[in-house]
Amino acid sequence: MHSGNDTIKPAIVLVADRTLSASYKILFEGIFATMQTTRVPAAAMRHFLSPAAPTDASGRATIAPLGLRRVESALLASGFSRDDVAVTTPEALDKVLGPWTKVVGVSSSDPLGYGMSNTTTTSFWGGELYTRFWMRKLLEQIGQAKQRYDFKVVGGGAGAWQWNAYPDETADRVIDTIFDGYFEVDGLAMVRGLMDGRLSGRQVCGQMPQAQQIRPIRGASGMGVVELSRGCGRGCRFCSMARTPMVHLPADMICEDLRINRDAGVRAVVSASEDFFRYGGTGVRPNVDALCGLLEKMRAVDGLSFLQIDHANISTVMQLSDDELRRIRGLMTWQRPSEYLWVNLGAESANGELVAANSPGKIAPFKPQEWEGLIVKAGEKLTKTGYYSVFSLVLGLPGETPDDIRRTLALVDRLEKMRVVIFPIFYEPVDAAEIGTGRRFGIDTMRPEHLELYRKCYEINFRNVPRLFWDNQRAGGVSWIKRAMMRVLGKAEIATWRRQFRAVSKRIAARVETERVRHAV
Repeated sequence: MHSGNDTIKPAIVLVADRTLSASYKILFEGIFATMQTTRVPAAAMRHFLSPAAPTDASGRATIAPLGLRRVESALLASGFSRDDVAVTTPEALDKVLGPWTKVVGVSSSDPLGYGMSNTTTTSFWGGELYTRFWMRKLLEQIGQAKQRYDFKVVGGGAGAWQWNAYPDETADRVIDTIFDGYFEVDGLAMVRGLMDGRLSGRQVCGQMPQAQQIRPIRGASGMGVVELSRGCGRGCRFCSMARTPMVHLPADMICEDLRINRDAGVRAVVSASEDFFRYGGTGVRPNVDALCGLLEKMRAVDGLSFLQIDHANISTVMQLSDDELRRIRGLMTWQRPSEYLWVNLGAESANGELVAANSPGKIAPFKPQEWEGLIVKAGEKLTKTGYYSVFSLVLGLPGETPDDIRRTLALVDRLEKMRVVIFPIFYEPVDAAEIGTGRRFGIDTMRPEHLELYRKCYEINFRNVPRLFWDNQRAGGVSWIKRAMMRVLGKAEIATWRRQFRAVSKRIAARVETERVRHAV
């Protein structure tokens, strides 16, 4: 093993875009940073909102995105040595590249800015999304080194589908192979082929591995993210996990990932799953004993302070009793309790028939006609059992009508009385057959009803998000000074959003009037 001062000459180098190659204390910080555009000064992004991930003296990242950690662990388990593989950062990349380099893997969750939350942000905020801006800079840096050292470049990560779906001059020039999917089954053969000078084709799709094929990570993951499950399989047409069945990782592996993070100094961790409450279950049915058994083992790992949830499904919440939810909540209270233990839930629309048409398995085992009531009841259940609901709505779902928008606005009025924040996002197709059909939703297709709904949601968020953010930062060990500075920045952003609402309202009104006059003629 190398000491921190060694010069390394890895044949395989793994790096992610700068928004992922960062040091965030809590999940909400990472989400907030990856939604920013170039309207925010680069210095503020680099040194405050998205501080660089640390590296050792040799250029290895001491924390890195979980996806790269999984690739690293698969490579090392397959026979590559630590000398062969290095996970690094954009800042340290030139330090580890050289004539010894054979393959560079570059990862991003949103390389071209087509993630639904981020298309919404750029539409209102303006500028270029930092995930896109910094990925282009990273690929240009890699491209220059590629000309000198003649290695192959693989583009991957959760956003790899965007490189397959949309033309991008920099990516088309620099990337040799786009790898979309999970690495463990098909990625190893691809890497060995590239090292031997054999291209696997422009696009490679990685199959879902069996749980036993997934290896524990070998270094700390960004934000302390640990996988509980992979995939979802509920069929939402706007999600890349739609057709991937859910696979649960063994509890012992999850706890080993926790220990790796703990030993690296990470204290606040994130449980990554498309449906947290479904861990250990079969199909869409939850298994409370399996989830609680896992949480008991996780809680027994000494030295960790704060566990955060990622996603859950409303229909899964509704299959749990209040006592079961309280039991789970109690097992998630660690050294630093959080009053705002939030969980993201996709409500999408008040119209269950519309949701079912766009997300065939989302509502199961319930009926589409029950959906609006299920959303409200799920919010009530989570509020009284100690959680904080973060609902998402999708504006512009195919088949949406003005009545659907009004119904959803009335639903928001009901949810407002609970402990909630609500994020409306713009529909963005991910299916290759739908991309290019003109179904993308944006300000130019927005109706006045959409803007009223959007504004209503954000006024709720302007009141509630600062308290949620403050509480999570406190539990995650963020300094009081940074929390105070983030609060000041948040107030400035609120003022900007409100100005943008007024500008967009005038723009939509002018377009609607033009359409009215055209139709009258």
